Amino acid sequence: MKHFKKALCGLLAASMMVSMAACGGATNTPATTTPAATDSTAASGDTILRLTCTTTPDTCDPAKGSGENDDNLYVNVYEALVKPNTADGSAEPWLATEWAYDEATNTYTFQLRDDVVFADGAAFTAADVKYSMDRMLAINDGYAYLYTNYVDSTEVIDERTVAFHLNQTYGPFISSLEKFYILNATAMTANTEAAGDYGENGDYGTKYLLNHSAGSGAYEVTAFEVNNSYKLAQNAAWWGEAGEAAPKNVEMMQLTDAATSKMLLQSGEVDLLHGHQESSTVASLTAGGYQSAAVEEYGLDYFMINTKSQPTDDVHIRKAISYACDYDAMSKIYGGCAPATGPIPSSLWGYSADTTQFTYDLEKAKAEIAQSAYADSLASHPIEIDYIQGNGETGKLCMLLAEALQSVGFTVSIEEVPWVSFCDNETDVSTSPNITNCFVTASYPEAGSLLETKYASWTLGNYNQNEWLQDDALDAMILDALSTVNDDERSQKYAEIQRYITGEVVPSVYTFVSTAKPVWNAASFDWCVAEGNIRGVLEWNFYYNDFTMLG
Repeated sequence: MKHFKKALCGLLAASMMVSMAACGGATNTPATTTPAATDSTAASGDTILRLTCTTTPDTCDPAKGSGENDDNLYVNVYEALVKPNTADGSAEPWLATEWAYDEATNTYTFQLRDDVVFADGAAFTAADVKYSMDRMLAINDGYAYLYTNYVDSTEVIDERTVAFHLNQTYGPFISSLEKFYILNATAMTANTEAAGDYGENGDYGTKYLLNHSAGSGAYEVTAFEVNNSYKLAQNAAWWGEAGEAAPKNVEMMQLTDAATSKMLLQSGEVDLLHGHQESSTVASLTAGGYQSAAVEEYGLDYFMINTKSQPTDDVHIRKAISYACDYDAMSKIYGGCAPATGPIPSSLWGYSADTTQFTYDLEKAKAEIAQSAYADSLASHPIEIDYIQGNGETGKLCMLLAEALQSVGFTVSIEEVPWVSFCDNETDVSTSPNITNCFVTASYPEAGSLLETKYASWTLGNYNQNEWLQDDALDAMILDALSTVNDDERSQKYAEIQRYITGEVVPSVYTFVSTAKPVWNAASFDWCVAEGNIRGVLEWNFYYNDFTMLG
């Protein structure tokens, strides 16, 4: 696969001088000429919202994806039993009206809405819930890891009642269901090919969902081309209340090139640029009257350290890397984002401040190197740092770390890697580099989500986890915490895990809170972010039915 080498000097010094929208949550709107509204009306007279993303999903299948761009699609074309409250992310009814937990049988029983239909007009029933969970567990991809250790079976009680029988207690089960999107079982069965990887279920409709949707959401997919673009149209059969001025159509374009992004926004061919722009792009556009805001997420920027590869298999080397990280300078590159104090952002339920916190100290880095098994052979064990191509300022973070590591004796190379290759490399420990830089956010709003995603052995092999810890003690601690139903006790166990991770194994460097910085033309539309009502669960800021088209 092709990698892209980057120099370690020159560019870094220049980049540090560029200012950008602050990461404090305020909207950046300079007092300059206001851009004109774009032509957001199609030939049919329907409004169109045009956006960009860093990469399109690989499929429209909610059992497959688990990234930011996947979630932004899923939340608009599918629906779940529960959804996050816009204030704190706690679960509230969506396709379910209520639920009950039977402690004696470890069973959750849900009552379902009776007015929901899918995009093709088929009625939503408990059979669709069972089909969707059975399918997710069989495919065992995407967000399936949230359920594979816990859901024993799904039972249809009647058309409006469904039960999940768990094989062990699962404290955050209800919150986790925010990521369990329901498919139209009738449509899926009709579009399933007999030949496939899932026995009597053939391909389980995976080929169909490569470019179709089968949900009950406010929108449906009308066109889909991987690594290029997709289009959505309002679902005429939607059971919910369509926003009075919500866009009739949505067009999403994969775009990472800064010059093209600026040109399309300024020409009116795009209304909203994704939140991973370089600081110079944000500064230039906001100076021209476009708006930008810091959208703080339930996640962090992580330097993920491969604990099975030399020399980063030595905990003293990992501590040295942690001391070589200039946390303040890295935060400034991203405009002063809130600092991280451990593996969990402070806004996420279950966060603990009682962790081992590293500071930028090259003398302490040298002392840790001296205690390592590589003290006398450091030059013979080069370190590779990878980051995702076109992903904003992460390359500058890597350059800053690399320069510090070189100053204390490491040999370092940096690779800018296309997204697909970045993910492929993470599937095997032998192809995972020493260090990767990536933003990782919680799947549901509590600490257990990130702890499991980042460090559990059963979530290995995806872009979220380059650490390859495979730590039996940590696995047991995570399972114990997740199986604890009492909130206070579960929170205490999350705190113990955070202390163990930062004090004993040190598998990652935690720089700052993950913050997206979208840029948009305020004359074209209004949305919750512009109003300062930023939602903690990122994709719900991009729930298109809540947008108001102005052009």
